[in-house]
Amino acid sequence: MPASNSGKVRIIGGCWKRTNIPVLNADGLRPTGDRQRETLFNWLTFLLGGFEGRSALDMFGGSGALSFEFLSRGGSRAVLCETNRRAAQFIEQTAEKLNAEGLKVIVGNSLTDVRITDSAPYDLVFIDPPFAAELQFKALKRCAPMLASDALVYVESPQEISNEMLASLSLSAVRRLKAGASYMLLAQKTENPS
Repeated sequence: MPASNSGKVRIIGGCWKRTNIPVLNADGLRPTGDRQRETLFNWLTFLLGGFEGRSALDMFGGSGALSFEFLSRGGSRAVLCETNRRAAQFIEQTAEKLNAEGLKVIVGNSLTDVRITDSAPYDLVFIDPPFAAELQFKALKRCAPMLASDALVYVESPQEISNEMLASLSLSAVRRLKAGASYMLLAQKTENPS
């Protein structure tokens, strides 16, 4: 199992509730905190009603916490992309331990890797890159063509993402919250007015 240079986060809901997930101690890897995940999944449960039959794309897997939380609550399949090979190994070990057959881990860059398009369209996309990299808008632009008609996109960022920026990608904000140093945004695909 993972070495001593790791931490852990806990799944907070669903069939794997209270299960610890090992997290690699690596630069830029900052798992979404328990309270933020709880808030996010409360939003999603209210808006979606449930996760059964739904698919998710986790563009910056990190610890895998968002994908595991989604699958724990009944999500059907999740595609997780992670550039750090060791972090991806931690996620794969956890998936094996939990028998998480619905999880597909891709070691690669979600902004360029074509394999993430294979499972599109997605009902839900998680975008939580290392803050210093400022990849939120690039990730939104990349995932926009892969969204199902009623899809939701979660973005965590160090600055608020403007409504104008979202509108340029046919998205609109449905929930916003500032949590510590992070801005949480849940956006929904909108019909293109043209």
